[in-house]
Formats: sequence, C-alpha cells, structure tokens
Amino acid sequence: MKQPLILLAHNYDRTAAVVDGRVLVGGTRARVEVASSVPENFKRMMGDDDVVAGEMSLGFHAVISGSQDMSRFVGLPIFLSRSFRHGNVFVGKNSPLENFSELKGKKVGLEEYAMTMGIWARALFMEAGVSPQSIDWYTARDPVVVPEIEAKLKATLSLSRVHGRTLWDLLEHGEIDAVIGRPPKLQDVHHGPFRRLLKDHWAVQRNYYSERKMFPLMHLLVLRRAAYEERPELARDLFTAFVQSKQIAVDDLRSNLHTLSVTLPMLESHIDYTVRIFGEDWWPYGIRQNLVELNAFASYCLDQGLTTAPLRLDRLFCAETLSS
Repeated sequence: MKQPLILLAHNYDRTAAVVDGRVLVGGTRARVEVASSVPENFKRMMGDDDVVAGEMSLGFHAVISGSQDMSRFVGLPIFLSRSFRHGNVFVGKNSPLENFSELKGKKVGLEEYAMTMGIWARALFMEAGVSPQSIDWYTARDPVVVPEIEAKLKATLSLSRVHGRTLWDLLEHGEIDAVIGRPPKLQDVHHGPFRRLLKDHWAVQRNYYSERKMFPLMHLLVLRRAAYEERPELARDLFTAFVQSKQIAVDDLRSNLHTLSVTLPMLESHIDYTVRIFGEDWWPYGIRQNLVELNAFASYCLDQGLTTAPLRLDRLFCAETLSS
C-alpha cells in the first residue's frame, strides 16, 4: 500500500527522524514534503486531497472544528510549532506606543484574523484591557484560509481587507499603528523601520510562563478525516512516530554537546536554562501535559467570537489520542 503523503511547514529538528526515515510510520518510511512557506502549507492542507496528514494552524483547526458538524480533519496532539507571542507585535520605530494597553482605538494589521498568533496576541491585549471591538483590524492574506470567519465577524468588528499592499508597507508609512507578525526581512526586526511594541519582551515572556505555566501552542498535526475513517490505525502510527522523532531530537541536543550539533556556541547553557524553567520535557506532546494551554485557547476562541460554544477536546482530537 502506498504510504500517505505528509506535509510540513518547516524542516524542524523534532520531525527530522520521520523525514529521513530513522523513524518509520506504521513500519514504513513516510513520504514527507516540506511546503515552500507556511501559507502555502495551509493552502495545500485545505485544498490538496493527496495530502493525507500534515501541519495545521491550531486556530484554523479549532475554528473549523467548532463551526462544522464534521470537520474534514481530525487532530493529533503533536504540537509541531509553539511560541510566545509577546514579541510579535511590531510598531513603527518612532511610534510612541510601548504596551498593549495603548492599542485601544488603534489600527492593527495581521495576515488573517483567525490565525493562531492573532488569537494568542488578542488574549494578551484583552488582559491589558483592550477588547477586539476597540481596535480597527486590517487583514491581507490572499487567499484567506478560513474566509467564512472574517465574513461573519465583520458584523461585530471593524475588519477591513488590504489589497495590493503589504501590512508592513502600511506600517512603515504610518497608515496603521501596529502589526501582529514578524517583518519579512531579518534586518527589519532589529535595524529597520520597525521595532517591537514591548521593549523587553523576553522578560515579559519569562514572567508570563512563571505565573501561568503556559507555552503557547501554534501548529498541530492533523489527519484527513476520510483517510482516518478508512485506516484508523494511521492516527496511532503517526502519533507514535512523531513522539519518537521529537525524543531523538531532544536526546541529540542533550548528548552531543561536545560537538554542538546546533549552531549555538553556548548550547549547553541554553539547555540547562530551558530545563530550569520548563522542566525535563520542555516541548510536550499529548493532551494531559497541554491541558492548561488547550483550555485557555478554547476560552480565547470563544471570547473572541471565533467559536460559538466551548470547544470540546473530542472535536479537536481523534479518539485514539484523548488519553495521551
């Protein structure tokens, strides 16, 4: 039987052993492709039925699962991407803005309203007293991955589409006040026309984790429902393989410090620091070790109008992984 095609958005260290065949999926080497970009990855996941499993935005998966009787995907609690988002709000380099509470009444851009980064960022804004309704929103992704959400939210939000220009162009020329994302040019992160809204976002992120023990979830692995219904064993095979692959990556980081397999001069110090903050399993898969993040994310989706009822875990994840 032909092995199903798996699509990833990046060449992660934690997926490398599946990609190169050191870890098998159900006893067979996986067929894996890496998309040319994150938007291209999501576009193919939504429209290419040849892709049986792959990386998906948790936000998109949650919105689709919460709004459809039967989503085209079933989720696996393999969280391929996670990231704190305090440092992903950018303003012009001469902007007077310095914290989230000052965004009330401002114009804020992001590629797509339902994207996961935006959901986590808006939760931070809301904690600072800034509701989504108090911001003028601008989105620019074309095509939109989940267009029905933006169409629905226009009834309750100031939400406009940008055509023919990028959000970063608008920000550079002062036509909007902030962008949730990351400048496309690396030099613009530190030396270009933009700066981060929070001037010491690392300290804020450390305090955030210290207080809440939440490491935000961004992308997960999903399996096309039709394939799952035909071959339900795929869910367990994929889950097992990606867990093993991540462990190989972590073991490599911790056991090959004399050769520095990652291009960081003080790798051992980084690892020691990470263990002190996050514990031995600093990038957990499965549901039980991520319940704090999953419950928070579900509440954010509801509070932000992305879902109409609390998300249930059995709608997000396949039955074989609910006890993981």
